Amino acid sequence: MTDHAAYLDAKRALDDRSLNRAVLDRFADELPPEPEILEVGAGTATMVERLAEWGVIEGGRWVAVDAHEEALAAGEDRLGDAVGGVDVEYRVADAFAFASDAAAAGQRFDAVVGCAFFDVVDAAPAVDALAEVAPVAYAPITYDGETRFAPPDPDDDAVLDRYRRHMREFRPGGPEGAASLARAATVIAEGPSPWEIEPPYEAGERTVLAHLLDTVEEAVGETGLDAGEWADRRREALRAERLRYEAANRDLLVRLE
Repeated sequence: MTDHAAYLDAKRALDDRSLNRAVLDRFADELPPEPEILEVGAGTATMVERLAEWGVIEGGRWVAVDAHEEALAAGEDRLGDAVGGVDVEYRVADAFAFASDAAAAGQRFDAVVGCAFFDVVDAAPAVDALAEVAPVAYAPITYDGETRFAPPDPDDDAVLDRYRRHMREFRPGGPEGAASLARAATVIAEGPSPWEIEPPYEAGERTVLAHLLDTVEEAVGETGLDAGEWADRRREALRAERLRYEAANRDLLVRLE
C-alpha cells in the first residue's frame, strides 16, 4: 500500500485542478478578513497552503486536525507554524472528539473545512457535531458516487460493484457522500469537482493511481471477492501508461446551523 502521507502530497495538483472555483469563491465570501478555521481530516495540510497561496485567506488562524499523526507531522514539517500570514496549529485527534472538546470550552470557528472528508463519515451526525463549533462547512472533493477505469476490463463491473458495497457496508459514509451531506445540511453552493487522470501522467499521478488500485483491491477483498487479477492487469496498464481514471466528486458549501 502506498504511504498515506505520500499519497496525500501526490494528489495536490489533482485537487488543485479539480476544485470548483465558483464554490470556493462563495466560501471566501462567507469569511471575515482574518478567519478562525477548523480543518477536519487535514492530512498533510495542503488545503491551508493552497488557500494561502491562492489569496483566499491572508491572515487569521487555521487549526488542522487529523487522526493520522504521520501525515499531520509531514504538513507541520513543510509549513511550520504559519503560511502566507495564516497562523497554523496542528492537532492529532479524532475530528469529532476535538469538536466536542472545543464546544465544551466555548470555542467557536468561522468555518469548518473538510476535503474528501464528508464521504468517509456519516453525514448527519457529522453535521450535528460540527454545528456546535462553526456556522458553515466547506466540503470540497466529496465523492459523488461514480468511479471509472479505462480501457475496459471484463471484471470492472464485479469489482466496482463490490467497491461501492464496501463503502456502504464496511465503513462509515458511503458512495453517496455528496448527496448525504446535502440532505443533512442546508446547501449554500455546490458544483462538480471531478478527478480525471489520463496519460501522459503529470507529476504525482502514478502515485495516486497506484494508491487507488491498492485501495480498491483491499476494499473489495474485505467483501469476499479476490480482485488481485483485476488489480494486476490495471497495474500493468499503469506501467504501460494506458490506464485512465475518473471519479465523480462534488464541492459543497453548507450551512450547519
